[in-house]
This record gives sequence, structure tokens and C-alpha cells, in this order.
Amino acid sequence: MKQGFTQWLLGLGLVAFPLGCLVLTFYLAYHPPQPMEESVAGRQEPPAVPRPAEVKQLPDFASIGHIPDRKRAFFEMLVPMVEWRNHQLEQLREDVIDMRSVLAADKSLSSRQRAQLERLRIHFRVNEDNYPNASDALDELHKRVDILPLEMVLAQGAAESGWGTSRFAQEANNLFGQWCYRKGCGLVPNARSDDMSHEVQKFATVNEAVSTYFRNINTNRAYREVREIRAQQRAQDMVPTGMAMVQGLIRYSSRGQAYIEELKELIRYNELEQVHEAWLTPEEPEVPAKAEAESQTEAG
Repeated sequence: MKQGFTQWLLGLGLVAFPLGCLVLTFYLAYHPPQPMEESVAGRQEPPAVPRPAEVKQLPDFASIGHIPDRKRAFFEMLVPMVEWRNHQLEQLREDVIDMRSVLAADKSLSSRQRAQLERLRIHFRVNEDNYPNASDALDELHKRVDILPLEMVLAQGAAESGWGTSRFAQEANNLFGQWCYRKGCGLVPNARSDDMSHEVQKFATVNEAVSTYFRNINTNRAYREVREIRAQQRAQDMVPTGMAMVQGLIRYSSRGQAYIEELKELIRYNELEQVHEAWLTPEEPEVPAKAEAESQTEAG
């Protein structure tokens, strides 16, 4: 009797486990992780960086024949989205630093801090299996909750989308070549081999594509080196730089080091480390020499 009961329990377990996995898979597929906005929603101070407007359809960048004008339009659209996302990350990073300071002083987190830690765990994929206690979780979050240099994001967006002109950019709002693996989640690449199942993810807005890209770089194990480089710069009291961090993107593209060199050249050639001064500062209109002379005469 005992042996029969044991076999019955074993059989039940064998059935329950795959069913549980299936339920979890469907739940995760249709219940995306908590958006980062919810983690900063409780703040009362007005944002130092204005929230950008939603862009549901990319402009027709290919129709802008003059290349400098096309690049400027691309920057004018993307820069506010990147700066807004970085502003949110800076706020959340302050929370992480504060919580680490509390634990370092051998004190307990407040109820608000514990709730915030749980939200950050979810968004930045710092689960309790790998980081069971708050101190370990906050150490890892300290590496993940941080900005991405503007020049790095702009260079990747330009490289992956052909300055916003590619099929995936125009039809899926996907500026960063991000993949998904659920059938119907995006566009099927024309050159996809028969043994592959990925699609190029489709986004409702360009803003959503930017947000997903940020989360991907800040959480995916493939880009751990990117985060390590950033942490090393922080440890030296340096502001994270795109030129340094792109070195960790070796796994972003099958082109490997050639891809990294392309990103560096995009940053250098387009002066992306000074993108505001180089591309987004309104040029003062030229004053005709005669008008200038008359103005000086009147002033005299």
C-alpha cells in the first residue's frame, strides 16, 4: 500500500511539474514585467527632464535627402527619449544608494524601501534565487540601475536602424534590432534560416523600443561586461562614457569586434559626445554685412 501511494505521488508530481511550467510560461508571456515608471511614480518633485511625447510612427527619414538634415531629425526625435530614461535611472539609483547606506549602517530598511526594493528586483531581474538577501540584491542593483551614455545609445540606434530608415524601424518602431521569440510578436526577417524561430520585435511606440533596449542592456547576461565597465568607471569617480562601454557589446552583433569599431567611428565622426552642441543647438542667422554696419552706425 505504501509503495502504491509513493508511486501515485511521484506520478502526480511528474504531471504537475510540466503543467506548472506551462502556466508560468503563459503568465510571463502575457504579463510583462513592471514598467520602470511605477518605481518612480511616488516622487512628488517636478521632473528636471521633460517627458517626451509618444512617437507611434517613425518619420519617413529616407525622404530627407540631405544627410545632415536626416541625422539632425533622428537626433531630435531620439535624444529626449534617452535623456528621459536616464533621468529616471538616476532617480532610482539614488534609492539604491540610500538603501545600501542604511544596511551599511547596520539598520533596517523602512517599509517603503522594502517595497521599492521588490519593485527594483522585478524590473531589473534580480531574483531571490540568485540574490537571496537584500544586501546582495542591492550590490547587484548598484551595477544595473544606472544610465546608458547618450552617445552609445545614439550610435547603436543609428547603426541598427540605418538612421531610422530600415524596414524594422519603419514597420515595427524597432531602432535597436531587438528580437523576440513568441510567434507573431514581431516581423520575420527575410534572411532568417529555417532552423531559427526569432522575430524582430514590434513596438507600439518608439518610446517603448527605447525602454526595452535600456532594460536589455541593464539586465541581460550577454551584456554583463558593459555593466562591469560602467561600474569600474563609477569606482574611479568617472561619468560612464560610450567609448568605454561599447567595448562590452561584443555579443550584441554577430560581427563582433567589427561592430564595436563601427560604433566607435559613429561616435567620433558624428561628434555624439557633444551631440547638443554639434547637432541640436540652433544656428544663429547670418547678419548681412550692410545691416551690421548700419546697426553699428546707429549704436554710435
